[in-house]
Parts: sequence; structure tokens; C-alpha cells
Amino acid sequence: MIYGTHNSATGGKLVWWQWLFGWFIHLTSRCQDKSIKEQLEDGVRLFNLQVTKYKGEWVFSHGLAIYKEKLNDALALFEKYATKENPIYFQLYLDDNLFLGQPCEEFRELSKMLAKIYHKDYAVKLLYTWIEGSKEYPYNSGISISCEEHYWTLGWAKNYASSYVDYLPLPLYHAEEYNCDYKENCKAQYLMLDYYELE
Repeated sequence: MIYGTHNSATGGKLVWWQWLFGWFIHLTSRCQDKSIKEQLEDGVRLFNLQVTKYKGEWVFSHGLAIYKEKLNDALALFEKYATKENPIYFQLYLDDNLFLGQPCEEFRELSKMLAKIYHKDYAVKLLYTWIEGSKEYPYNSGISISCEEHYWTLGWAKNYASSYVDYLPLPLYHAEEYNCDYKENCKAQYLMLDYYELE
């Protein structure tokens, strides 16, 4: 089994003006406690990246959170670690960020550009791009991998919640509660989790 990470870049650092209420942002938005580089070194090879446009650059974000880390830096790391024998796959979402909204047209252009580079014959492979909250996938590679994805969503809570806490967007609580079961019962080649390293 090879690990994948949901909201892979949320182990990064928040932009400066979010520091004061960072404890609350981390509580609801942080899904990983390791950087992209640390995850790569641990053997993670499937990444879920959410981005927004901030000060003219594509950076990572998730809901309330806006992170300092840039998409281009993560892609450079993917290039460094990927091989044809051990490829790296990634999904790219346009986050519906509370503060910045969604620059959809710019994201469509970004999708086109990345699709030309990270295709199925390359060691780094873009699986698809998605505009969060919509049915629009500006790019879909058609690549199929054997993968199970397990992380908190409201839909999951409505179907599987065992306590009232399960209805709250608390990724760390959910990971601590359920990750062991997900790992033990995974039948797929890839397993995507929040806080993937927790036992």
C-alpha cells in the first residue's frame, strides 16, 4: 500500500495576517502535520492539492486557511522525487477560499498549462483538476489508479457518524478515531488520508 494525503499542503505555514487566529484555522483546516517534502521523504506518492490565487501567485489554501507555500515549489519537489518506476500522482482543486473566492478563469488556464506538462507518459502525473463546489473538471487525464480515499466530509458524517463530534469539521479528531481501521481494511494500492501517519 502506498500512502496519499488529502489536503496535502496544510502542514505548511499560514500567511502572516492569519497567525493571530491560527489555532482555530488549524483546528478546522489542517489535515496534515508534515510538509510536502517530508511526505515525499516518507514515501507518499499521491497528493491532493488545493490552491488559490494570492498576491499574483498560486498558493495552497483550505477554507479559511491561506498558506505561504507555492504550487510551483511543490511541483519542483515532485520533479525531484518522481521516477518512471515510482511516479507521483496529484489532484488539483481550486479552493473556495472564504477570503479570496475562486478565480475560475485563471484556474482553467492553469489546468491547461499543467496538463501539457504532467501527462500520463511523464513521471509526475496530473490526474484531474476540479473547481470546488461545482461539477466542473477543467482537466481529466483519464488515468485510473487503485485508490481508497478516507477523510472527513459532511456527506461522510451524514452516512457514517457514530457520535455528534463526527459532524464537526475536525480533521485531527477524525484521523485519530478512524485511520487505523482505514489502514487495516484498505484493499487498494493507494490510500489517501488526513494525518496519514497517525496510528
